[in-house]
Amino acid sequence: MLPDPPTPSAMRAVGIGDDETRTIDREAVWWRVHRTEGEHVLAWNALRSFGPVLRFDPRPLPKGDHPRHGVWYGASTPDAALAEAYQVGRVIDRAHGRPYLTGLSFTRTLTVLDLGTDSRGAWVTRAGGTFAISTAPHAVTRQWARTIAQAFPDLDGLRYNSRFAGHPCVALFMPAASAMPTRPTLSLPLSHPAMAIRIAGAAKRLGYGVV
Repeated sequence: MLPDPPTPSAMRAVGIGDDETRTIDREAVWWRVHRTEGEHVLAWNALRSFGPVLRFDPRPLPKGDHPRHGVWYGASTPDAALAEAYQVGRVIDRAHGRPYLTGLSFTRTLTVLDLGTDSRGAWVTRAGGTFAISTAPHAVTRQWARTIAQAFPDLDGLRYNSRFAGHPCVALFMPAASAMPTRPTLSLPLSHPAMAIRIAGAAKRLGYGVV
């Protein structure tokens, strides 16, 4: 179980140690799967301001558009990006919404709070929580994300483990918007022939279907 977070002031009193953050270098490539057709389509490098919707959305309730509380989700591997994008039905749909797999490198080094199970520290435990933060109900993890963003407004975001692939993922907050590149490292539709082997391998590892 993951308890509710402490107040922002109590969280600031806990602080963040050097071993409780990770830096994301400019050379690293991060991945996301995103639709290019349909409703609520966002550019691959845009932070989403509508919500809250997903695990670490830092925006407040009620659900709606909150331009000052954007979030961008990315994965450290293509497998994790596919696993997260198709977690509900566990079927990789290469056609609906004309999805793309896009890899990018940030234009500056990012500093993120490390909530991953392989963290060198144990910040979430020191703050009164548990490492269940990567798997707990979204209603609770969003409270943690909101409080972290309030307590540490200069933090670029959070690093955590994908529930489905196990690999590191990031939820980036508004400060990271300045690090978004204008061109991706690679961007291809999932229907592209060059993606067939990669998608088949990811689907086999994850036990997902492919259509």
